[in-house]
Amino acid sequence: MKPRYTLAVLMLIGCLSITGQPSKTVSIQGQPQTTSTQVTTNQQETILQLQAQNEAIQKQLEKMEKEIELYRGDVRTKVAELEASQSRWTAWICLFVTLLTAGLGGILPLYISNRNDKRLKDSYEKMVGELKEKVSSVEADANSAKESLSEVTELKKDIEAIKKDIDKSKKNAERAARRAMASKLFAQAVSEKNPAKEMELYSEIIGIDPSIAEVYINRGLLRKNMNDEEGALQDYNKAIELNPNYAMAYNNRGVLRSDKNDNEAALQDYNKAIELNPNDADAYNNRGNLRVKLNDEEGALQDYNKAIELNPNNAMAYNNRADLYLKMNDFDKALADVNHSIDLGGGYVSFITKGEIYIAMGKYSDAIELFTQALSYNEKGKESFEYRAKCYRKLAEAELDEDKKKELIAKAEADEQKAESLKKESKA
Repeated sequence: MKPRYTLAVLMLIGCLSITGQPSKTVSIQGQPQTTSTQVTTNQQETILQLQAQNEAIQKQLEKMEKEIELYRGDVRTKVAELEASQSRWTAWICLFVTLLTAGLGGILPLYISNRNDKRLKDSYEKMVGELKEKVSSVEADANSAKESLSEVTELKKDIEAIKKDIDKSKKNAERAARRAMASKLFAQAVSEKNPAKEMELYSEIIGIDPSIAEVYINRGLLRKNMNDEEGALQDYNKAIELNPNYAMAYNNRGVLRSDKNDNEAALQDYNKAIELNPNDADAYNNRGNLRVKLNDEEGALQDYNKAIELNPNNAMAYNNRADLYLKMNDFDKALADVNHSIDLGGGYVSFITKGEIYIAMGKYSDAIELFTQALSYNEKGKESFEYRAKCYRKLAEAELDEDKKKELIAKAEADEQKAESLKKESKA
């Protein structure tokens, strides 16, 4: 027998004599199926049901996480054992190769005969195959354990994703419920006739959901009508903060600032409103009024024309243009516009404007009839009494009959007293 085969056979016999227990493959079972949560309603009862379902799912997830942590620890331990076993195999093989090569090289030939050459060679090849199988088994177990650990990690990620989906669905459902309640209260507030109750409803809506810009717009307008200019300004500012592209908010704030004679700021607001919504007839009409205050008659006329172009049924735009034509002493155009305004339902303001035109034309008796008509639209319109008093004074100046003159003066004084009384009443 050849010496190299004899040496190899003895080396493998020594290795097999110290072979340890075979390793076991670790598998992870009981992975939960991913569930999905769906919210289909926006009512409060749905929120309660969702919360109950969420709590049940949370408990299941917590139980699963504990089991996963136990599996994770077992897998890591098994990986460590397999790696240690593999290291021991490698160390023993190296040791025996060294010993058998260095110390037994001269002894092995004494135990091997030529007639055993084939048998030992076959044994050698068999033991080599078994050794390779055991090493491959150890490597396979290690790889399997690592794959199981990876699956546990992925499962952990899936659980976290489920939690996030549940939290997101819960928040969306709660937001939808708040919006539904706010919409219901908003509809009540818009139809409410009592200003104090309307104010309470808007404040209640803001308490439920403070992110609705329209609520601040409506409350701001209500506060302005209740002479709370500072409160109205705060509401308009908040609406713009929530929605910087809200054209109506800029328009309303422009009206408020114009009333407070903050004309430059008002002009900026109107410009911004028109920039955001170039088809807003009211914004052009309001900017035209401001330009009249700023003595920009040409700019005001352009704005009124644009407002009427965008909305041919805008009675106020016709009335305002009529008032501008009156300032420009173009009585024919003024009368044409104010008559159109009256036909469109301009009401009190249109009759006042037409009466002013008649005063400018010296038609005091016709003007008195118009101011009297205006009172049928607004019996507390102090402008009607003021202008009618002015007409009575003008007629008295031209009257030659002393009795009629005294009668006209008495009517003028009565209207002046009424106008003063209404003025004090509005300030109270």
